[in-house]
Amino acid sequence: MKHRKGFPIWTNLEIDIQSSCNRDCDFCPRFWDRSGVRKDEKGNQILTKMPSEKVYDLINQAYKLGFQGKIKLHRLSESLLDKRYLEFAQYIKAKGLKLYENTNGDVFKKNHALCSQLDGLIEHLTIGLYDYKNEREKQEEMIYWHSQFKKTEIAFSLPHENCTIRQGAKVYFKVTKEPRALYLPCRQPSRMMLIRYDGEVSLCCEDDVCHFDLGNAFEKSLLEIWWSYKHIKIARELEKPGGRHKLKRCSQCYNAQKINLLA
Repeated sequence: MKHRKGFPIWTNLEIDIQSSCNRDCDFCPRFWDRSGVRKDEKGNQILTKMPSEKVYDLINQAYKLGFQGKIKLHRLSESLLDKRYLEFAQYIKAKGLKLYENTNGDVFKKNHALCSQLDGLIEHLTIGLYDYKNEREKQEEMIYWHSQFKKTEIAFSLPHENCTIRQGAKVYFKVTKEPRALYLPCRQPSRMMLIRYDGEVSLCCEDDVCHFDLGNAFEKSLLEIWWSYKHIKIARELEKPGGRHKLKRCSQCYNAQKINLLA
C-alpha cells in the first residue's frame, strides 16, 4: 500500500451509493437523524443516489493510487436497494479489487436470483440477523444463508447480542456507558476512507454528518483529502490513548464498547 507523508493509504473504502435503508433499527446512528442527511426534520427518509459516473471515478481513483483493500458500497444504508449494485460489483471484480458488503438480507429474500448473481462477486458478506427470537431460529437463519452462497464468504452480525454503542442510535441514550472506553485509541481515521452519497467525506463511522469538514470527493481528489494536513493531524491525535478528548465529537464516542441488549 502506498505511503505519503509517512501516512499509509486507507485499508477500507466505503462508497455510499445511495442514502436509504428499508429498516429503522434502534441501534443504528440513523435512528435520531433529523439533519437532512439520512432523514429530514420530520423523520422521513432521504432518498438520493450517488451519480454512477462518480462511483466509477472513485473506484478508479482508488485503483490508480494502489489501493488493494476492501471496498463496501454503503454508509449507514442498505446498498442492495440500489438496482445498479450488480454492475458496480462486476466493475470492482474486473479491477481485481475486493468487494465486502453488509446487508440486512431483506433484498435477497425478495430476489433469490440476486444471491446467485452476486455469489463470488462479493468476496465477504456480513448479514445482520435482527429478527430471531431464540437460538433455534438464529441457527436456522445461519443455515439458510450459507445455503444461498457457495463462493462468497458469509459472516453474521448479531447486534442484539453484540451491540456497538453508536451516537445517534436510540440505545446510546438508554445504556450504561463505560468511561474507560473514551480513553482508548481510535484508528478508524487512519484506516477508513468513508464517502457519503453526496461526496462528503466522513472522518469515521461515527461522523455521518461530516462534522470535521474534510472535503468533498466530487470536488477534490481522494489523494488531496486523505493526505491533507488536517486529516493526518486528526488521525494521528486519535491514535493516542485519550486522544479523543481533544475533539468534542470524539469525546462522546463509546464506539469501542460492546453491550448485550438481550441481557
